[in-house]
This record gives sequence, C-alpha cells and structure tokens, in this order.
Amino acid sequence: MSLQGCFTFFLFTFAYGTCEEDFIHQQPLVVAELGSSVTLPCFHSDDFITTISWYKHSAGKKPLLIAHSAPNSGRVTYQNAFNNTNRFFITIASGSYNLSILHLEKEDFATYYCAKFFLNIMMFGEGTILLHNETNIIITPESSFWSPVVLILSVISAISIIVNIFLMICTYCKEDASEQILSRVIQVDTNYFNYVALQSSSVTTSQEETICVYTQTSKHFMR
Repeated sequence: MSLQGCFTFFLFTFAYGTCEEDFIHQQPLVVAELGSSVTLPCFHSDDFITTISWYKHSAGKKPLLIAHSAPNSGRVTYQNAFNNTNRFFITIASGSYNLSILHLEKEDFATYYCAKFFLNIMMFGEGTILLHNETNIIITPESSFWSPVVLILSVISAISIIVNIFLMICTYCKEDASEQILSRVIQVDTNYFNYVALQSSSVTTSQEETICVYTQTSKHFMR
C-alpha cells in the first residue's frame, strides 16, 4: 500500500473513531403562531467539523439547504433563495449554530435538520418540528408509530364500556321483571286464598243458617 493510501486509511479510521464521540442535538418540537418569530437551537461538538448547515424538509418535498458555514469563519452562506426573504438568520457561537425565523408564514411550518460534515462523513441532528399552535393532533417522531395503536386501544376500550353498560341494563331489567312477576304471583295466590277462605266462610254460614232454619221448622211441626 502506498504512503498516500496508508495516510488516507489512517485519516478515515481516525475520523470514524472521533465521530462516534461527536454529538449534534436539536430541540424535538417548537410550537409557534403565524407572524411570530422563533429560534431553533443546534448544539454540536466543536471537534473535526469542516462544514455545518441547516436543512428544511416539508412533507412530500425534497430537503432544501438553508445555509452552511465553515467552522470559525463567522461567515454564513445562504442557499435556495433563503437569503432573499430577510427572515432566515443564522447565529454562530461556540458549540451552537442556531436558526432564527422571523414573521412566520404558513410554509415555514416544517421539519428542520441541523447537520455537520467532516471529510465525507455527514451527521444529522434529531430534527426540529416547527408546528402551528392551532394544530389539533401533535405528531412527533416518537408518537407517530404508536398513534394507531393508541387509537385502536381507545376504540376497544369504548366498545367494552358500552357492552358492559348494555349487559348491566339487561341484567337489571331481567331482575326487575322477575321481581314484578313474583310479586304478581304472590298477589294472585293471596287473592286466591282470600277468596277460598271467604267462600268457605260463606258456605259455613249458609250451612249454619240452613241448619238453624231446619231446626226451627222441625220444632214448629212437632208441636
């Protein structure tokens, strides 16, 4: 292997090892209103950076390079007409490369990525979602996978509650109907026994009256 090849191999190996310890962090979510201004922070390690940059990614579109800078240069190069809007500004400090957006417009609500380069190696931050504060379903990278599961579980839970309520109502209605039927049966039995007792009493009284009349008649004829 030539000296140049060895040097290149050593350089890439060294770069790979150091990049494993590098970091670049962003704020996951920023909520703002139309017409307001926001700052999207980007924190990074200062070691082994050749270029640092910001990208904008709108749903269904290609990522757009907003601006990039060389380390310690203090100079920002804007791309894709972002310098013509006078609303996008980069603030450079030690360990940070922040993006500020003034007078937010509808098309500004998107996902923004901070990235840094070292040789041919590119490292992205987690991304920052710039969200309109009137949006009803906040979607973040962590909850986008779980939202269908949560929805299904919520539907199942609601159905279970409805079924339980229906079963409780049916059970209550059956118990109430059974109590009413039993009460009517008891009432019928009571009425029946009262009627039988009354008829028995009437028969007894009638027999006694008949015996009494017969006795008196017999005595009259015997005279």
